[in-house]
Amino acid sequence: MIENEVLRNMKTRFSCRKFKSDPVEKDKLEAIIDAAKYAANGHRLEAWHFTIITTAEGKQELLDAVGPEPEEFRKLAPKGAAWPFPSDFYGAPAVIMISYDPNAPWPEAGAFLAAGNIMNAAHSLGLSACALTVFSKDVFGTEETARNKAKFIPEGYRLYLSMVVGYPASIPAKKAPRRENVETWL
Repeated sequence: MIENEVLRNMKTRFSCRKFKSDPVEKDKLEAIIDAAKYAANGHRLEAWHFTIITTAEGKQELLDAVGPEPEEFRKLAPKGAAWPFPSDFYGAPAVIMISYDPNAPWPEAGAFLAAGNIMNAAHSLGLSACALTVFSKDVFGTEETARNKAKFIPEGYRLYLSMVVGYPASIPAKKAPRRENVETWL
């Protein structure tokens, strides 16, 4: 099988759920966001926006903005999870919110691909990332929280996904094997 640095990076990336408290250098966050901007997207419109939160105050403002348990949380959350989940953002020093212009062609696809670039870029820089699915599409779902989202999401845009980024507290010794028989060749 062919191997190279990019493929090895993809195969060793993991979703970290416990981070060191060390801050992430601004130039690394800028490089990660730059990589996100190079993701494939509909008609090259780049109909996305990235909000980067690196302060404890900013994270608390996000928690306050989304308010009490979003309706979608109960449907999506792991069994036994309590809101806000995870209120400490797994201890990550940075939160990246990806939003998109819903009027662009296939806007969610571009946001999704940008998220993949964020995860791979973070890993290539010695960091790790994890998607926060509970801080996604419907987190600003009520009238009250919809008013709060303006601080984080540009007007007319919709939140797609939030991600946490930081230095992992530990690195798995071995990556779990991938499932077999998930492809069809014709």
